[in-house]
Amino acid sequence: MLATGFPRKPGSWKHVSSAAYWLVPPLFCLALYWDGLGAWFHHDDFAWLRLRSQIESWSGLSNALFAPSLHGTFRPLSERAFFLVLGTLFPGDALPFRMVVFLTQFANLALLSSIVWRLTRSQTAGFWAPLFWTANSVLVTAMTWTSAYMQVSCAFFLLLAFHFLLRYAETGRRRYCLLQWAAFLLGFGAMETNVVYPVLAAGYTLLFARRRFRSTLPLFVPAALFGILRVIAAQRQPTGMYAMHLDGALPRTFWTYWQWSLAPMHLRDLKVPPQWAGPAVVAILTVALAGFVLRAAWRRQWLPLFFVLWFAVTLAPVLPLRDHLSGYYLTLPASGLAMLAGCGVASAWRGRAHWKAAAGFLAGIFFLLQLPAAHASARWWRDQSRAVRRLVIGVSRARELHPQQAILLTGVNNDLFWGAVREGAFSAMGVSGVYLAPGSELNIQSQPGLDSNVSSFIAHPYLVARALERGDMMVYQAGGSRLLNITPVYQTILRSSAVLEMPRRVDVGDPLSAPLLGPTWYPIHDGERRMPKSATVRMAGPHSPQERLYITGYCPPAQAHAGPPEMLVRVDAKPLAKVQIARGDAAFGFVFGLPPELTGRPSIEITVEASRAVKIPGEPRDPGLSFGVFEIR
Repeated sequence: MLATGFPRKPGSWKHVSSAAYWLVPPLFCLALYWDGLGAWFHHDDFAWLRLRSQIESWSGLSNALFAPSLHGTFRPLSERAFFLVLGTLFPGDALPFRMVVFLTQFANLALLSSIVWRLTRSQTAGFWAPLFWTANSVLVTAMTWTSAYMQVSCAFFLLLAFHFLLRYAETGRRRYCLLQWAAFLLGFGAMETNVVYPVLAAGYTLLFARRRFRSTLPLFVPAALFGILRVIAAQRQPTGMYAMHLDGALPRTFWTYWQWSLAPMHLRDLKVPPQWAGPAVVAILTVALAGFVLRAAWRRQWLPLFFVLWFAVTLAPVLPLRDHLSGYYLTLPASGLAMLAGCGVASAWRGRAHWKAAAGFLAGIFFLLQLPAAHASARWWRDQSRAVRRLVIGVSRARELHPQQAILLTGVNNDLFWGAVREGAFSAMGVSGVYLAPGSELNIQSQPGLDSNVSSFIAHPYLVARALERGDMMVYQAGGSRLLNITPVYQTILRSSAVLEMPRRVDVGDPLSAPLLGPTWYPIHDGERRMPKSATVRMAGPHSPQERLYITGYCPPAQAHAGPPEMLVRVDAKPLAKVQIARGDAAFGFVFGLPPELTGRPSIEITVEASRAVKIPGEPRDPGLSFGVFEIR
């Protein structure tokens, strides 16, 4: 039964209390984060949902599951397989994803309760630890954003491995040691933080089960190998939000995360508590927890110190990310503080009345601040994702109504752009040919650390006008409860505007750019267009003599078999430059100076000509060079 001070009663009460012990934490989690269950996809979710479209063979499946990302991350279970399997079984339906997240977190709460009970031999501590963890608002992102499932799944494998370690320490049965290894190794498929598990295992056995300490040392081998492979796979980033900084900023970063784990990050967004409440609660709880840990250490009771170690060790992998502080990085470290708090409550409950009152006061102020923040943040995330859903589902419906026309969107705000458009939400749902209306950039703010050329998503006014004249485009107003077709109104406004100049940026792989291309171009393939031996592009001339012409493309392997091919560039039929493409099966990019007399011209013609066109048996077209973007800037 729950060790809560109530007298022990026989019979049905024992079963009721036992059921409550296990059911209250998940029910509390479900009630607090209920809005997270109704959240839809947003942000990085769409990148993972697009994985299905990239798989055309078994090798493609292997690459989708196991190829490391740009940052060296390797998460085949919590990201790749998670999105591939559920995205295939339930296309466009976020509820199964959300249910898996919640069920996994329920398992985490049960594991945490079991671990704390085994460590403290107190059901009071085992009952309160998962409640403290659930109430902490740092869990909001993991409980509302599907891409953050790696936090929840990593917690599961780490807690499961530690649970089996405790069973192994208690019984000495080898099967528990093997199960610990299985959970530990699977954890590498969830998230990189799993690499710290050997430190936790060694720390625990060194303090409390020294006979098992040597059995934890082999755990460091796969952890070290994984760390080395990740460093090799990751592209070094000396700057930016993912740059690693092992410097004097580490203590400051640690203190920031410590504050966020005790008081809500966005407390100022709640109108009820005064602004001084957050710092005051951080100070009070820090002093109380430090006092409890020191008092226990004075008595040579090391368990509270181990819980602090749990917090620090699981936080350590993200501390060097000085320029990318994120609250959801605390999902796993917060479990360490929850265990410490549960242990503290149980210790106080065994003491005198003033200790019980102190524990009740400290727990009360924690819950008083954290619960409203967690609930409000979960609702905000849900509402943001539902706005994304209305946009994406609306565009999908518009595509069904207009399968051949391009779709132009007006009214896309900052949140919709960064939460859906920029992340490729439309292509994830199988919809292409969607553009933002000219002027949309005025409603979109840049995001620190996120590189995105907003202009690449916005259709040029000249191309919009031409597409509307041909009947090749429909215009929809976003931002409301549903998309509104405003094509006639928008066309009238566009006609009344001044004469539109040609663009200075032409993506030849964009169907909208077709009126600017010469007749020799081949159809679009994989976002690019291939030419035979030569092709032309029309665009506006430079604004100033200092502007240059930028050309990007791709050289097929067949073009380079007879040696590096050359490319001649002409402007208005006059030779501009000849360049050599170093190798085949590779992207290329060239920059050319432009004659001063082109400045201010409303239209110029760029001609690109390859030195040869290669004929391949069975190919319907000569495999000439492929091109992406022509731009003057």
